[in-house]
Amino acid sequence: MTDRFFSKPLVILGPMESESAILIEALEDRHEEHIGSYIFNEGYIEGYPVVVCRCYIGVVNSTAATALAIQKYEPLCVIIQGTSGAHDPKLHQGDIVLGQKTVNIGCYFADHRDKGQGSAPFEREFFGTEIVTENGLEEIKYLYGDKRIIDAASDIPYEYGKVIRGTIGAADIWNRELDMIAHLHKTLGTSCEEMEGFGVAQVCAQLGVPCADIRVISNSEWYPDEEFDKKYGGFCQMFVLEVIRKIIAYNAML
Repeated sequence: MTDRFFSKPLVILGPMESESAILIEALEDRHEEHIGSYIFNEGYIEGYPVVVCRCYIGVVNSTAATALAIQKYEPLCVIIQGTSGAHDPKLHQGDIVLGQKTVNIGCYFADHRDKGQGSAPFEREFFGTEIVTENGLEEIKYLYGDKRIIDAASDIPYEYGKVIRGTIGAADIWNRELDMIAHLHKTLGTSCEEMEGFGVAQVCAQLGVPCADIRVISNSEWYPDEEFDKKYGGFCQMFVLEVIRKIIAYNAML
């Protein structure tokens, strides 16, 4: 933990500038710490230490940033947040998904098919990732967001859409095929997809740090007029800022 902080900080990750700039700007007494190409913005919100990192897009980036942040800061918790594409047709731009569960939608087994037989994506079997638990090495398909963070976020007023608890799918994929979106939603129960959350959840699970994935719906292939719009990343940051304040207020009472 850095010498600047009197207690374990909150670590907040956002892949793009449009998913991190507002939170960085909210930091008081901000100071940058560089580790390779990753920049950790140290500061305070409501007098409590908070670190915000633009972790860049993709599972490898978010995984690396999470591991570095945990090693350096020993955080109270990690929150990955930002934009996502809807899988559930009931969700629209502006809606917030609180990740009760996160699943790797790029982790699957495909049966052998001879040359010329093409691909059969709907026949693929999704499986889990190897994670060391108290029971030893296990294959885990779903990782769970910290219930305390999800509960705290559930009660926060939000004016740009509804707030739901759901399952977030993550992989280095931008999926615009409606049949595949429907298949993932039906098979894995995904509410939305993004490119970072499972890596963050996996590192936190292995290192014993509470974490949560909070995502705003920025686009939906179900509705042609709901194309990707960066402004929703700002809405998500403002929501997460209130989550941070609520966690800080609760932690101060402990």
